[in-house]
Amino acid sequence: MTRPTWDADEHEPSAKHDQRGRSGHCATARDVIVHNPNPNRRGRWLSASIVVLGAVAIIQAAAFDIVAGQLWNALLVGTALIATGAYNYAKRADAAFGSVGVATLTAILGLWLVASPFVIGPDTGTVAAANDFSAAMTAAVGLFVFVIGSYSAATARLRRGKADARETAVYDRRGQ
Repeated sequence: MTRPTWDADEHEPSAKHDQRGRSGHCATARDVIVHNPNPNRRGRWLSASIVVLGAVAIIQAAAFDIVAGQLWNALLVGTALIATGAYNYAKRADAAFGSVGVATLTAILGLWLVASPFVIGPDTGTVAAANDFSAAMTAAVGLFVFVIGSYSAATARLRRGKADARETAVYDRRGQ
């Protein structure tokens, strides 16, 4: 255990121990411990690319005259991808690691985008060509999302395991 940096002579015996150095209800410099596990903010490009791919899914669905089921699927999944990518980007921009659970959800959404054209099925008639191109584009976007989401989850988990432990405050009971 490390020794505190303050001198024991500064302790006033009549004051409550947890009230020393406080002014009002604000935290003092001694109360705040800065934890910065991701100082280089690594992984932001992964999250930003998920946001871009979500936007691509929405734009391609709106650009083509496709079946209503495929349109709603692309809109909902694209919105979810934008939300998950933005969440992990915000976490990584604050010098924290991205959420492994959110990155895993992103990878699962990517798998759904790959499978959804086959599950929902194309329509016949005048919109069949647009549906075929849109289905291929949706599957390609889904494949990219799955790869990036899986990589993001794996790297966040590995970096979290290798990170330094969070420092804790040293509580010294001398002088009480």
